[in-house]
Amino acid sequence: MKVSLLEDLWLSAKGIFLSQRFLSQTQRWSQEQIEQFQVVKCRELLRSAASNVPYYKKLFHDLGFDPDRDFRSMADLQRIPTMTKARARGLGSELLNAMEAAKAMELRSSGSTGEPFVIQVSKNHWVMEQAIVWRHWSWMGYRFRDRMAIVRSYVPEAGEPLWKLDPIRNFLYMSAYHLTPENAAAYLEKLREWQPKYLRGYPSSLYILAKMAEAQGITAPRVKGILTASESLLPVYRETIERVFGASVFDWYGQSEETITMNECEAHQGLHINLEYGYCELLADPSLPENERRIVATCLHNLAMPLIRYETGDVAVLAEDGALCGCGRTLPLVKAIKGRSDDFIRTPDGRIIPSVNFYTLFYELPNIIAFQLVQREVGCLEVYIKSQDFGEALLRELRTKLQDRLGEAINIQIHLNEAFVQTGEGKKRVVVSMLGGADAV
Repeated sequence: MKVSLLEDLWLSAKGIFLSQRFLSQTQRWSQEQIEQFQVVKCRELLRSAASNVPYYKKLFHDLGFDPDRDFRSMADLQRIPTMTKARARGLGSELLNAMEAAKAMELRSSGSTGEPFVIQVSKNHWVMEQAIVWRHWSWMGYRFRDRMAIVRSYVPEAGEPLWKLDPIRNFLYMSAYHLTPENAAAYLEKLREWQPKYLRGYPSSLYILAKMAEAQGITAPRVKGILTASESLLPVYRETIERVFGASVFDWYGQSEETITMNECEAHQGLHINLEYGYCELLADPSLPENERRIVATCLHNLAMPLIRYETGDVAVLAEDGALCGCGRTLPLVKAIKGRSDDFIRTPDGRIIPSVNFYTLFYELPNIIAFQLVQREVGCLEVYIKSQDFGEALLRELRTKLQDRLGEAINIQIHLNEAFVQTGEGKKRVVVSMLGGADAV
């Protein structure tokens, strides 16, 4: 279900209260305190899953696993097998607690696989999500209604401006789809005029804007902090963004499946694992270097659709053994998240658009099983769609929405139920570009 603006604000307010009254304390808890909290929340989750979620009811029966009898510490969770993304997608409603899901929020994910996945999120979990977000932003110094410019999450319709203001939160949303050499000056002028205190966006979008400012000799407005999320923050992105906007980047790691989050504090020594949010296992794998681990996570608050020991598909680079952050918080650290940056889509008018900007478009269209974007030349984009029922009306809608984002000068070729393009490693990537990366700006 979708929530109204009023309810969204109410849930956010509850999250702020939780952050101030609870998470401000837990970030300095001892290891014993945080594990006691995790055990209590995880036992509640397991009991609910055993009673109300068809998949886990059967799985626990087959395993002979009783949450009341067999779960005493977080190590006991290892009796339950991990859950892959493909497995979770295939289970569908078998993963739902029907009573909780009826009043839950609906999110959609495809991530780097390009395969849509509908997530049901309990409102209590969403409050925790907002609390973690607020705590992270407060580490940067943010306070409610501080001016923040956001280069993401806004797609203007034809004739609409390239930015819009949310007067309640005091957010200025700027389209990430229209960063061209021609209008970069307009973006930067608007930022100078509006004087945001903070900047937020996809790492690649902020990098592109920073590179354009340097290329055109435009002085970017100085801000007090920068938030990045949803993509890998490459070292060249961080260095360029921080240099141009004169502030430190505070990175965020999470997934649309909402199993675990990690974020960077003012000490900038890595990413803190938010153990109040979820239980995070960093598992060795023979295919990985010695200091890298698979991220397997269990959200502790989402009763509507529990994902227990979920294989995120992401890899963490370990911090040094026993390393404590200089900020004094006891939440453990990872050095970095290792992930592949998606390729960019280039348009004939000079725009360089991060692929993450297209994910929401594909989430919103029904009947898409998977998708892929392939660009072999600047003037053409090949769109591969796998669908069991994708008629002419949806094809026209998809073409129109893509054309709105990319402009009329690019030729869009839609391939329905044809074989996807494979990489040299035999993997299917969401975006395959043969034109080079963002460094070509």
